[in-house]
Amino acid sequence: MTALDATANNLANANTPGYKAEQAVFQEHLMSAMLTGSSQTQMRYTGVAEVSPDLRTGPLQVTQRPLDAAIEGDGYFAVQTPRGERFTRAGAFQIGPGGTLVTAQGFAVQGSGGSPIVIPPDGGAPVIGEDGVLRVDGEEVGQLRIVKFNQPKGLAKDGDNLFRAAPAAGEPVPTEAMIQGGVLEMPNVSIVKGMTDLVSATRAFEALEKAVEAYSDLERRAASDITRAR
Repeated sequence: MTALDATANNLANANTPGYKAEQAVFQEHLMSAMLTGSSQTQMRYTGVAEVSPDLRTGPLQVTQRPLDAAIEGDGYFAVQTPRGERFTRAGAFQIGPGGTLVTAQGFAVQGSGGSPIVIPPDGGAPVIGEDGVLRVDGEEVGQLRIVKFNQPKGLAKDGDNLFRAAPAAGEPVPTEAMIQGGVLEMPNVSIVKGMTDLVSATRAFEALEKAVEAYSDLERRAASDITRAR
């Protein structure tokens, strides 16, 4: 069920910029089982260890929108949300209330100093340079805050394309990165693979469901036979 949910969520976000595919990580466990008398045996079973994001870079799509931005290589845009600081690879920015640069969800995009970036209302169209600096009519109005983590695999997903800095990831460290303006990083989701995984997970679920039903039927029969024998 966990694998089905993860795969279905991946397919639902196949067009969400900056989305990172989820994958269920399974782990084999050993369990000591008591048999008749005092004999003991080791039994193996498989469980879900975690659902982790695939942090590989997604394909880049040219949009030619002046406020779209994509990071080349490692790094995340820092944004401010009601739940605190969050990080994303989704650079579909726009101008919000008061001229503040915001994400598609309306979260303020942080500048290099941690404060929101404000676009002057009486200027021309803002342009994002390769250094992440926003300029209006040639004048600098702010620079995107790009951060990286020592252990990015420790990041925890918070929504479809946001991450929060879990303790395992370490503290965000400002970094320089090459920015492509007018470009978006699209999700690293393969629809073909997603459909294949969905079919495989569904068949596995159905097979295991039938196995559980068969064992339950055996237990009912055993209980009935014991009752009749008494």
